Amino acid sequence: MSNYLREVKDLTDSKHRVMRNVVNAIETNSRKPKHKWRYVLISAILTIGSTLFVLNQISIENERQPATEINKVTEVLLDLEQPTFTEEQGLFYLHGVTLGDSQSRVIELLGENYKIQQEDGSGADFVMVYDELARFFFYEDKLDWILLEKVDKNYFDQMFKDYAGFKFKTTTDVNNDRFFYSKETGQLLKATTNVPNEDLYLYLIRGGKDLLENPDFPKWEQIIN
Repeated sequence: MSNYLREVKDLTDSKHRVMRNVVNAIETNSRKPKHKWRYVLISAILTIGSTLFVLNQISIENERQPATEINKVTEVLLDLEQPTFTEEQGLFYLHGVTLGDSQSRVIELLGENYKIQQEDGSGADFVMVYDELARFFFYEDKLDWILLEKVDKNYFDQMFKDYAGFKFKTTTDVNNDRFFYSKETGQLLKATTNVPNEDLYLYLIRGGKDLLENPDFPKWEQIIN
Protein backbone atom coordinates (compact mmCIF):
# COMPACT_ATOMS: atom_id res chain seq x y z
CA MET A 1 0.00 0.00 0.00
CA SER A 2 2.79 2.39 0.89
CA ASN A 3 4.51 1.67 -2.44
CA TYR A 4 1.30 2.55 -4.24
CA LEU A 5 0.92 5.84 -2.36
CA ARG A 6 4.56 6.68 -3.08
CA GLU A 7 4.03 6.11 -6.82
CA VAL A 8 0.88 8.24 -6.80
CA LYS A 9 2.75 11.02 -5.02
CA ASP A 10 5.60 10.79 -7.52
CA LEU A 11 3.13 10.99 -10.40
CA THR A 12 1.43 13.94 -8.79
CA ASP A 13 4.75 15.74 -8.31
CA SER A 14 5.71 14.96 -11.88
CA LYS A 15 2.35 16.24 -13.11
CA HIS A 16 2.86 19.44 -11.15
CA ARG A 17 6.36 19.90 -12.63
CA VAL A 18 5.04 19.42 -16.14
CA MET A 19 2.23 21.89 -15.52
CA ARG A 20 4.70 24.44 -14.10
CA ASN A 21 6.98 24.00 -17.12
CA VAL A 22 4.06 24.44 -19.48
CA VAL A 23 2.87 27.54 -17.63
CA ASN A 24 6.40 28.98 -17.59
CA ALA A 25 6.78 28.31 -21.29
CA ILE A 26 3.44 29.99 -22.05
CA GLU A 27 4.31 32.99 -19.90
CA THR A 28 7.75 33.26 -21.47
CA ASN A 29 6.32 33.09 -24.99
CA SER A 30 3.61 35.60 -24.10
CA ARG A 31 6.25 38.06 -22.91
CA LYS A 32 8.57 37.80 -25.91
CA PRO A 33 6.15 39.24 -28.51
CA LYS A 34 5.66 42.26 -26.26
CA HIS A 35 9.40 42.92 -26.23
CA LYS A 36 9.65 42.26 -29.97
CA TRP A 37 6.76 44.60 -30.78
CA ARG A 38 8.36 47.25 -28.62
CA TYR A 39 11.56 47.06 -30.67
CA VAL A 40 9.58 46.87 -33.90
CA LEU A 41 7.60 49.98 -32.92
CA ILE A 42 10.77 51.93 -32.06
CA SER A 43 12.39 50.87 -35.33
CA ALA A 44 9.29 51.89 -37.27
CA ILE A 45 9.26 55.32 -35.59
CA LEU A 46 12.95 55.87 -36.38
CA THR A 47 12.44 54.74 -39.98
CA ILE A 48 9.43 57.03 -40.49
CA GLY A 49 11.30 59.95 -38.92
CA SER A 50 14.31 59.43 -41.17
CA THR A 51 12.08 59.13 -44.23
CA LEU A 52 10.23 62.36 -43.40
CA PHE A 53 13.54 64.18 -42.91
CA VAL A 54 14.83 63.01 -46.29
CA LEU A 55 11.56 63.95 -48.01
CA ASN A 56 11.67 67.39 -46.40
CA GLN A 57 15.22 67.96 -47.67
CA ILE A 58 14.20 66.87 -51.16
CA SER A 59 11.22 69.25 -51.03
CA ILE A 60 13.49 72.15 -50.04
CA GLU A 61 15.88 71.39 -52.90
CA ASN A 62 12.97 71.18 -55.35
CA GLU A 63 11.74 74.59 -54.21
CA ARG A 64 15.17 76.08 -54.85
CA GLN A 65 15.67 74.36 -58.19
CA PRO A 66 13.05 76.20 -60.28
CA ALA A 67 14.65 79.63 -59.64
CA THR A 68 18.02 78.28 -60.75
CA GLU A 69 16.54 76.68 -63.83
CA ILE A 70 14.66 79.88 -64.68
CA ASN A 71 17.89 81.85 -64.52
CA LYS A 72 19.60 79.35 -66.80
CA VAL A 73 16.75 79.40 -69.28
CA THR A 74 16.67 83.21 -69.20
CA GLU A 75 20.37 83.36 -70.04
CA VAL A 76 19.97 80.84 -72.85
CA LEU A 77 16.94 82.54 -74.40
CA LEU A 78 18.31 86.08 -74.07
CA ASP A 79 18.90 87.43 -77.58
CA LEU A 80 20.96 90.61 -77.43
CA GLU A 81 20.41 91.24 -81.12
CA GLN A 82 16.65 91.37 -80.58
CA PRO A 83 16.25 93.45 -77.42
CA THR A 84 13.01 93.48 -75.48
CA PHE A 85 11.75 97.04 -75.14
CA THR A 86 9.11 98.30 -72.71
CA GLU A 87 8.04 101.64 -71.28
CA GLU A 88 6.66 102.30 -67.83
CA GLN A 89 5.82 105.71 -66.39
CA GLY A 90 8.06 107.42 -68.92
CA LEU A 91 11.04 105.10 -68.31
CA PHE A 92 12.47 103.04 -71.17
CA TYR A 93 13.58 99.47 -70.44
CA LEU A 94 15.87 97.26 -72.51
CA HIS A 95 15.77 93.62 -71.38
CA GLY A 96 14.03 94.88 -68.22
CA VAL A 97 16.87 97.27 -67.34
CA THR A 98 16.61 101.06 -67.22
CA LEU A 99 18.90 103.96 -66.40
CA GLY A 100 19.65 104.36 -62.71
CA ASP A 101 19.55 100.61 -62.02
CA SER A 102 22.25 98.93 -59.95
CA GLN A 103 24.84 96.43 -61.15
CA SER A 104 23.09 93.68 -59.16
CA ARG A 105 19.84 94.43 -61.00
CA VAL A 106 21.55 93.98 -64.36
CA ILE A 107 23.06 90.68 -63.22
CA GLU A 108 19.69 89.50 -61.91
CA LEU A 109 18.05 90.02 -65.30
CA LEU A 110 20.87 89.26 -67.75
CA GLY A 111 22.90 86.71 -65.79
CA GLU A 112 26.52 86.43 -64.73
CA ASN A 113 28.05 85.79 -68.14
CA TYR A 114 29.71 89.21 -68.39
CA LYS A 115 33.10 90.84 -68.05
CA ILE A 116 34.11 94.15 -66.51
CA GLN A 117 35.86 96.76 -68.61
CA GLN A 118 37.44 99.61 -66.74
CA GLU A 119 37.59 103.24 -67.87
CA ASP A 120 37.46 103.31 -71.67
CA GLY A 121 37.34 107.05 -72.29
CA SER A 122 33.54 107.25 -72.03
CA GLY A 123 33.62 108.83 -68.59
CA ALA A 124 32.07 105.78 -66.94
CA ASP A 125 33.61 104.25 -63.83
CA PHE A 126 33.31 100.79 -65.37
CA VAL A 127 31.43 98.93 -68.11
CA MET A 128 29.64 95.57 -67.93
CA VAL A 129 30.04 93.79 -71.28
CA TYR A 130 27.86 90.88 -72.44
CA ASP A 131 29.09 88.87 -75.44
CA GLU A 132 30.63 92.02 -76.96
CA LEU A 133 27.08 92.97 -77.96
CA ALA A 134 25.67 94.77 -74.92
CA ARG A 135 27.50 97.38 -72.85
CA PHE A 136 26.19 98.85 -69.60
CA PHE A 137 28.02 102.00 -68.48
CA PHE A 138 28.07 102.76 -64.74
CA TYR A 139 28.81 106.01 -63.04
CA GLU A 140 28.77 106.31 -59.24
CA ASP A 141 27.33 102.78 -58.98
CA LYS A 142 24.29 103.58 -61.14
CA LEU A 143 23.59 102.62 -64.73
CA ASP A 144 24.27 105.77 -66.74
CA TRP A 145 23.65 104.60 -70.30
CA ILE A 146 23.31 101.46 -72.45
CA LEU A 147 24.73 100.51 -75.83
CA LEU A 148 23.49 97.51 -77.81
CA GLU A 149 25.52 96.60 -80.91
CA LYS A 150 24.55 94.65 -84.02
CA VAL A 151 20.84 94.92 -83.36
CA ASP A 152 18.66 93.01 -85.83
CA LYS A 153 17.52 95.68 -88.31
CA ASN A 154 14.26 94.05 -89.31
CA TYR A 155 13.46 93.47 -85.66
CA PHE A 156 14.04 97.13 -84.80
CA ASP A 157 12.07 98.31 -87.84
CA GLN A 158 9.07 96.45 -86.48
CA MET A 159 9.73 97.70 -82.96
CA PHE A 160 9.86 101.28 -84.25
CA LYS A 161 6.66 100.78 -86.20
CA ASP A 162 4.82 99.28 -83.22
CA TYR A 163 5.87 101.95 -80.71
CA ALA A 164 2.88 104.18 -79.96
CA GLY A 165 4.77 106.87 -78.03
CA PHE A 166 6.65 109.95 -79.20
CA LYS A 167 9.10 108.98 -81.96
CA PHE A 168 10.83 110.86 -84.76
CA LYS A 169 13.62 110.99 -87.34
CA THR A 170 16.18 113.80 -87.62
CA THR A 171 16.99 116.07 -90.55
CA THR A 172 20.64 114.94 -90.39
CA ASP A 173 19.49 111.48 -91.34
CA VAL A 174 22.73 110.27 -92.95
CA ASN A 175 22.63 107.13 -90.83
CA ASN A 176 18.85 106.70 -90.75
CA ASP A 177 18.76 107.79 -87.11
CA ARG A 178 15.48 107.15 -85.32
CA PHE A 179 14.45 108.11 -81.82
CA PHE A 180 12.03 107.27 -79.04
CA TYR A 181 11.71 110.14 -76.60
CA SER A 182 10.05 110.41 -73.18
CA LYS A 183 8.86 113.91 -72.37
CA GLU A 184 8.19 112.79 -68.78
CA THR A 185 11.71 111.60 -67.94
CA GLY A 186 13.84 112.92 -70.79
CA GLN A 187 15.09 109.43 -71.65
CA LEU A 188 16.10 108.95 -75.26
CA LEU A 189 16.37 105.73 -77.22
CA LYS A 190 18.46 106.27 -80.34
CA ALA A 191 18.96 103.84 -83.23
CA THR A 192 21.78 104.65 -85.63
CA THR A 193 23.64 102.77 -88.34
CA ASN A 194 27.39 102.62 -88.13
CA VAL A 195 28.61 103.57 -91.61
CA PRO A 196 31.75 101.38 -91.90
CA ASN A 197 30.04 98.06 -91.11
CA GLU A 198 26.37 99.10 -91.43
CA ASP A 199 25.57 97.57 -88.04
CA LEU A 200 22.61 98.99 -86.16
CA TYR A 201 23.51 100.47 -82.77
CA LEU A 202 20.93 101.18 -80.08
CA TYR A 203 21.61 103.73 -77.33
CA LEU A 204 19.57 104.37 -74.20
CA ILE A 205 20.68 107.72 -72.75
CA ARG A 206 19.43 110.74 -70.86
CA GLY A 207 18.47 113.39 -73.32
CA GLY A 208 17.00 115.84 -70.84
CA LYS A 209 13.42 117.06 -70.66
CA ASP A 210 14.32 120.15 -72.70
CA LEU A 211 16.06 118.12 -75.42
CA LEU A 212 13.76 119.14 -78.24
CA GLU A 213 14.19 122.83 -77.38
CA ASN A 214 17.98 122.55 -77.33
CA PRO A 215 19.38 124.31 -80.45
CA ASP A 216 22.37 121.95 -80.47
CA PHE A 217 20.13 118.95 -80.99
CA PRO A 218 19.27 118.17 -84.65
CA LYS A 219 15.75 119.16 -85.63
CA TRP A 220 13.43 116.25 -86.22
CA GLU A 221 12.42 115.61 -89.79
CA GLN A 222 9.19 113.90 -88.99
CA ILE A 223 7.14 113.20 -85.87
CA ILE A 224 5.59 109.79 -86.37
CA ASN A 225 2.29 108.95 -84.76
